[in-house]
Amino acid sequence: MITEILLSIMEITSKLSDFENRVYLDKISKLIMDLNNSTATDSLHFVEQMVSLSALLSSFDRNLGNSFPDIDDNAQDPTYFIAAYFDTKNIAEALRVYRIVRSLTRYILLSDRFYETGNDRYASLAKQVHKSVNELIQSSERNAQHIIYSIDYSLEQFSAFWKFEQIIKRRILENYTFSYTEMRHFNLSKSSDALLIYAKVLDAKLPSFNENVGLILHYNQALLDIQDDWEDIEDDVQEDMPNIFVMAAVDNNIPYNRIKKSRQDMIRKIVLSENNNSSGGPISRLVNELHASSKSVSIPENFAFLKSLSDRYADTLRRKILSSANP
Repeated sequence: MITEILLSIMEITSKLSDFENRVYLDKISKLIMDLNNSTATDSLHFVEQMVSLSALLSSFDRNLGNSFPDIDDNAQDPTYFIAAYFDTKNIAEALRVYRIVRSLTRYILLSDRFYETGNDRYASLAKQVHKSVNELIQSSERNAQHIIYSIDYSLEQFSAFWKFEQIIKRRILENYTFSYTEMRHFNLSKSSDALLIYAKVLDAKLPSFNENVGLILHYNQALLDIQDDWEDIEDDVQEDMPNIFVMAAVDNNIPYNRIKKSRQDMIRKIVLSENNNSSGGPISRLVNELHASSKSVSIPENFAFLKSLSDRYADTLRRKILSSANP
């Protein structure tokens, strides 16, 4: 079995020795089998194994010479690898999906850095990554041109978000008061790369994929983006970047310039003191809405783990929000 997988993966790249490939693939095989055997009620073990799988896949990719250390900490989600394996039971195919999605995530993150900083180096790196994605697809896919055109069209669609983000940034600096609808739209727009871009790869590669799976991926990414904003409150204020918790705070009549002028160790306290301090706050409402939307969508059994992840992400956010209300 490992020999067949090795021969398949060698079609993707062969920078590692046969022995090194075998070691990595053996470890990946064991982890994915453990995940496959996890029950829906054992969500904690599932998530723990996902973390281990993420680290292993990242190490595998890094040893293939495909690492971007500055951004890869934010591109380590193994969800698409797991989805591909659960639907195809083919590790080589899952690794192909993983590498395409990971490269596309790098492109998005590098482009995001360019729009945030104006540094042309990030735009140049993003262009290189985009070229490498096309080369990877052309070397491994029968319907390569269709996939490339679909992804390029989706990337163009998503690029509108960066212009929208700049509008939100200007409004924050002007102490604009955001409605719940505006915050929700910002969050769903920010996370739409999951639906517009990465889901296109699954659609082209997986037999059981349908549009509902794309919706769950979108809702899960939206929940993860809220969690990222939670962790990045101080950094986003320092860099004047849109953050949904800051948007909610300004919505509660705290001028942004007051937040901006605060000491670094006080920023989080000020932002969280006026919003998300109850189950009726705007962020809690959004978390509950995203979670309910995920639960309401029917998806093929091979992707059922995505709903377990929705539960986990929503519960984690609720605990964080509750902790801010009861420090």
